[in-house]
Amino acid sequence: MGKFKAVIEVEVRKEKDDYTAEKVKLFDDMNKALASLAESRGLKNFSLDLDELETIEGREKMEDKLEPLGIRHLKVTKILADIQSDEILQKLLLKSSECIVRVYMINAYDLASRDIGGFSDPYIKISCGDQEFDERDNYVLDDPKPEFGKHFDFPVVFPGCPPIRVDIMDYDDLFGDDLIGTSWIDLEDRYFLAEWRALADKPVEFRQIYHPSSAVSQGVFKCWVEINPAKVAPGDEEPLWDISAKPHEEFEVRLVVWDTKDIKMMDEEGTSDVFIRCFFDSTNAKETDCHYRCQTGKASFNYRLLFRE
Repeated sequence: MGKFKAVIEVEVRKEKDDYTAEKVKLFDDMNKALASLAESRGLKNFSLDLDELETIEGREKMEDKLEPLGIRHLKVTKILADIQSDEILQKLLLKSSECIVRVYMINAYDLASRDIGGFSDPYIKISCGDQEFDERDNYVLDDPKPEFGKHFDFPVVFPGCPPIRVDIMDYDDLFGDDLIGTSWIDLEDRYFLAEWRALADKPVEFRQIYHPSSAVSQGVFKCWVEINPAKVAPGDEEPLWDISAKPHEEFEVRLVVWDTKDIKMMDEEGTSDVFIRCFFDSTNAKETDCHYRCQTGKASFNYRLLFRE
């Protein structure tokens, strides 16, 4: 009938109470020690706000506060964040946040074939809960490495956001479309990780897709995921990147061969007839002219080779 996601703890109540009391004492002792150190350095009314540990910005603010104490090498902020991680997660789970999840689908490669005697005709079907985008009308004919170059937006609420499901499908007008493979993208493990949220540029991901009938990967697609607040002030919106496929361009490669050194003498009389053969690919070789009877290993050319692709 459905699925749920939860954090389940099985604990002995007395051990839990002892742990909580020990943690409170640890924070109190650390705060007193830091306050004493600050006072010895002429800083008055020093104290730490544990609520700052919930975000990277807050942690940076705490680092700036600790800077005058000269203890950055002790990594106090990281230690406090690790100790307080369970409390931080509980607070975030009790706070509802509306966001926009934006998935940039770049391309795919090594897609398994679902057609006899040819490559699949792939397209994307991407969903988050009841919201779905179906790109069937934009399938790519006979291509195991299609370019997608599109983004998809999903309004969601944290906590309780469902994962993103990405299906790579094979278009078939006669016998019905076939599933090439599926990948699930968990969003909450990103949203509740302060380090991920603090990344200015989210990483490009290479995600394997799988079919229920096989444990072997059916291909890979490239994407990146952003989670942005649904309500922001005008001008503070995240930029929308254009990742559509760029038109093909023709280029000319110019290779200049000046001279050589330390060429071995291959002829019986102690000379070599030297020329240079260059490959842009295995079927497109070009050659310089020939420096006949070179005796020093220093053949001279001043020759330019042109490759047009």
